[in-house]
Amino acid sequence: MRDIWRFITILFLFSLWVVQDESIVSFLLIVSLAILVCLRWRFQLPAWTILIDIGLCILFMPIWSSSVFGFALPLFESFASKKYIYTIPIVALLPIGEVFSVLLFWFLFQAGFFGVIDSQWRKQRDLYISEADRERHARYELENIKEELLEANRKTAQLAEVSERNRIARDLHDHVGHDLTGASLALDTFEHLDGKDADDMLQEIKLRITRSAARLRDTVHDMTPVTRIGADILEHITEEFQHTAAHFQKSGDMSSVPVHFWSLLEPVLKESLTNVARHSDATLVDIQLDVTDTIIRLSVQDNGSTSAGTHEGTGLRNLKLRARAVGGSISVDTASGYLVVCVLPLGKGEEKL
Repeated sequence: MRDIWRFITILFLFSLWVVQDESIVSFLLIVSLAILVCLRWRFQLPAWTILIDIGLCILFMPIWSSSVFGFALPLFESFASKKYIYTIPIVALLPIGEVFSVLLFWFLFQAGFFGVIDSQWRKQRDLYISEADRERHARYELENIKEELLEANRKTAQLAEVSERNRIARDLHDHVGHDLTGASLALDTFEHLDGKDADDMLQEIKLRITRSAARLRDTVHDMTPVTRIGADILEHITEEFQHTAAHFQKSGDMSSVPVHFWSLLEPVLKESLTNVARHSDATLVDIQLDVTDTIIRLSVQDNGSTSAGTHEGTGLRNLKLRARAVGGSISVDTASGYLVVCVLPLGKGEEKL
């Protein structure tokens, strides 16, 4: 916009020169101003160069009376760059010129007007670019945080698995292995004994084997989770929901769900059921958990007519942010009852439960 107006002004001055049939000397003013316009088009000239435009117009005023129209260029530049002090010599010199008409007044007025418009347009453009840069930077930061979170979850799962393996190996070595070794040595000794000594050794062997079996059962029992995890905890939450009847169904391979996704699916289900209990007149809630090769989908649908979705609070908003952080989404639909759908991507290389 700025450059277009500059070149239009140069064309206007050239048309005045042609119509008035002025000398070649007058044409030098147009050439000089055109050079400055081209320089401003290609480079970011300092604001003080506006004084050069003003000086050229003043210099040619005795030679060509219509050179006062050239003041439109420095006037435009002054308003566009918000250097209003440079308009003072223009205003002071206009009454001295030989040409002062309605056309001149209108031409200079629109020069200042377009300068203000250009200034505001550039200001809004800079704000938009700055905001876009901030949003782009925020997205990059979010992606980095997402990757760090996923990596931390993977490492935590790996460390927990290694730690549990070491504990099991240590228990087997310290207890079961010790008793089995003792039983093996006792059997070797039993072959060379008879009478009461043989009976005592046999009882010792039975004791060690029985104790090893008990230790092995205890170790296997310790490997079985005491608390509910994965889909079991979602089913337990559904069973504990007393406000209305609630049905839980699941399909797919639950073991393919990454460990850290359960820590998001659980609060999504709790928050959805809380909204149903507080704001809906539903009599039935259907919870469906589907696991495919590419996504995990948890849906909570009630049959109420009072929309729980109209009361979305900070809890659900925070859960939406957490879902976006891992590449998923949470949507709420109130067209028919209250429906919450959480979709999470199921990529390769995740730590499974």
